[in-house]
Amino acid sequence: MNTKQLTRGAMVMAIYALLLFLNEQFGLFIETTFSWAFCFPILIYASTQPIYPSIICAIGMILETLLFGGFTTWFYSWTSILIGLFYGICTWKRKTSAFKLGGVFILSFLSYWLIFFLYAKIFALDYMEDFKLFHEIFPFLDLFVFLTLTVVLLSLLQTICIHLLAMMIYIRMKIETVPMKKVWQIKPPLWLGVGSIILLVVFLASQSVIECSERANDLILIAFALDLMALDYYGVVYMIHYCIAHRKRQWTFFAILLGFIPPLCLISIGLGELDCLLSLRHRRSKKENGI
Repeated sequence: MNTKQLTRGAMVMAIYALLLFLNEQFGLFIETTFSWAFCFPILIYASTQPIYPSIICAIGMILETLLFGGFTTWFYSWTSILIGLFYGICTWKRKTSAFKLGGVFILSFLSYWLIFFLYAKIFALDYMEDFKLFHEIFPFLDLFVFLTLTVVLLSLLQTICIHLLAMMIYIRMKIETVPMKKVWQIKPPLWLGVGSIILLVVFLASQSVIECSERANDLILIAFALDLMALDYYGVVYMIHYCIAHRKRQWTFFAILLGFIPPLCLISIGLGELDCLLSLRHRRSKKENGI
């Protein structure tokens, strides 16, 4: 490591120590609300420096946590450091956004599962007590399905937040990275549309026609819920593309919002399914170009 890398590494560790200090002073506010903020110091450093100095800096940040944080802070910050290090190294190696998003989602998923598992074991938490009221409203859900879908949703939201903020920082700091795909370049796969129909049939059959074990029903329900999330995503992409193509960019916010409102998201799910099966955007582009 040269002097310049050491100086920048020291600055990053100082910023991280400030985050730890603020977290302690405000009653662990950072780690309980947006713990992924811990990832950004090492994310920015690893995006602009080689891999070896980045790993050394990450180890130094971990050692700082031992000095300035408690047990819960250790876990939240260490998983965030790992995620930030991964994202930064991928940026340095010029990996695509899809690769970075996939890796961050997997790491976030594993970290949230460990959080639920460790907290239940160490602090003797009984999730079933909190789940009873929710189970009365949705009797077809059990605790395993509920926790899995909760972890998936939290991981997805964390991945989106980290990625979008990282791209904003890269633009502001003029850090080179592989550009994100344009909306019209995101093509929904045909196999997803066909698989969605098959999953829907299997799900309906498992509820009334076919007798399945409890674990099999749980896995089918989880797969069906994940499939709906994917269709919802492609439906939102279709609506955004439609707004841009018709020069109504001010409506793109409402198109995104529509995908998060439970009753209304069925519209985006339906559009996503049609786009997968019929390639609506491709046909519209051909029609607009007179092909």
